[in-house]
Amino acid sequence: MIARQPPTLPKALRPAAVPTPVLGVLRRLSEAGHRPWLVGGVVRDLLLSRTRHDPDEFDVASPATPAEVQALFRKVIPTGIDHGTVTVVEEGARVEVTTFRGEEDYVDGRRPSRVTFHGDLDADLARRDFTVNAMAWDPLGHELRDPHGGRADLARKVIRAVGDPRERFAEDGLRPLRGVRFVSQLGFRLAPSTRDAIPGALPVVALVSRERVAEELTRLLVGPHAARGIAALSATGLLPVVLPRLAAMPAGRVRHALSVASERFAPGRGARAEDDRDRLRLLRMAALLHVLPPGEAMRAVVELRLPNRLATGVVALSGESCALDENGPPEGKGGAAGTRRWLSSVGRERAPLFLDLWRADARHQGARTATRVAEVRRFRARVLAELASGAPLSVAELALGGEDVLALLPRVSGREVGEALRFLLDEVLETPSANTKARLSARLHAWWGARAAERQGPGTS
Repeated sequence: MIARQPPTLPKALRPAAVPTPVLGVLRRLSEAGHRPWLVGGVVRDLLLSRTRHDPDEFDVASPATPAEVQALFRKVIPTGIDHGTVTVVEEGARVEVTTFRGEEDYVDGRRPSRVTFHGDLDADLARRDFTVNAMAWDPLGHELRDPHGGRADLARKVIRAVGDPRERFAEDGLRPLRGVRFVSQLGFRLAPSTRDAIPGALPVVALVSRERVAEELTRLLVGPHAARGIAALSATGLLPVVLPRLAAMPAGRVRHALSVASERFAPGRGARAEDDRDRLRLLRMAALLHVLPPGEAMRAVVELRLPNRLATGVVALSGESCALDENGPPEGKGGAAGTRRWLSSVGRERAPLFLDLWRADARHQGARTATRVAEVRRFRARVLAELASGAPLSVAELALGGEDVLALLPRVSGREVGEALRFLLDEVLETPSANTKARLSARLHAWWGARAAERQGPGTS
C-alpha cells in the first residue's frame, strides 16, 4: 500500500515566515497536546505574499482553554479571557492565543450572548466573517485548513462572507464595514451575494460604536485601493450610516466629495511610512467633509469621535476649503504679503496639505477644472517660493521676543505684550526685511507711543 503524501503547501507558508517567539508558543502548545494553528488575517496575508514581522500580528488558535494556556507559560495576560483570548509574553513579544469557540445568539449586533469553548477547528472557522479570513495553517504539522474556499477567493480577488452573508451581517454590524475596508486594502471586489446583503444589514451596522466605525473608515481611507473602498462604501448604502451629514448633502456635492477623497495623493517627501499614512488619512477625511458648511464638518468630526490630533487637522482643512468651489485659492489677494499672511494663518506644516487638497479638488470641477487647476498651480508656486525664502511667518521667528518687549516698554501688561508681538508679526509679514532688532524696536516704540496718545485723547496735555 502506497503511503498518502500530504498536500504541497504554497511556498509562502513556511515556518521561516513565522517570528521565533510565535514558533515558541506553537511548540509549547503542541508538546502539551493542544494542536495550535495560525488563523485569520495572517494566513491570508502570507498567501498574498504580504510579509508580516511583528509577533503580535500572528493570531494563534488551539483547543487549549485559557486556564490550560496560563498553566503552560510563565507570563500570560488575560486580555479577553471571557471570550477565550489570552496574551502570552514570549521572549518579550506578545502573542494572542484564543481557544476554539462557538457563539450563541448575538443580542446587540456586535457580541455573542454566550461563548462556548470546544476542540473543533472547522467549527471555529465557520463562525468567521469572510472566507479569506477563515483559513488556518499549522506551521509545525505543515497543514493548511481551508473549509470555505478562501484560497480560491484570494485567486479570484473576491471578498465573500462565510456561509449566508445575511446571517453573518445580522450577527455583527461591523462585518459590512470590514468588507469594504478589505476592498480598499486588498483591491478585491465584494462577491455579489455579499454585496447585496449589506443594505439589509444597515440597522445592525448603526448599532456599532462610533469609535469602531471611525476606525474602519480611517483604515479604509489609507488603503492602497481607497478609491474602490470609497465607491463600495457608497454603492452598498453604508455612507449614510458612516457619515450621515455628508450623505444628506445634495447628490452632486456628495459625488464631488467622494471623487476628491478618491484622488491619489502623492506621498510626503522623506516621510516615514507611518507619518505618510497619517497624512493620507487626514487629507482623505478632510476631502470627504470639505463640501459641508464649517459647522457641519465640525459636528461630523465630533460624532465620529476621531482622535484629537486627526480631528483638529480635519476641521482646519475642511473648514478652510469648504468655500473653495466659490472662491478658489487666495490667489492674487494681497500679493506676496497676502501669501505670507495666509501661510502664517495656516502654518508651515499644514500649508502643503491645503495645497494637496485644493489641487485634488480642482481636478473635479467640471467645466471649471482647467481654470481652477491653473489657479491652484500658480498659488502653489507662490507658496513654495515664500517657504523657500525663509521669510518669518510666526511670532516665534521674530527678532524680538516677549522678554524684549517687557524690557523696551514701560508698565506693559501681559495682554499688551501679546498685542505688541502680533503687531510686529504683521509688520514683518508685510516687509520681511524689517525683522531685525533695531527696526522692530523702532516700530515697537512708535506703536506704543501711538497707543499712549490714543489713550490720552484729543486736548489732553
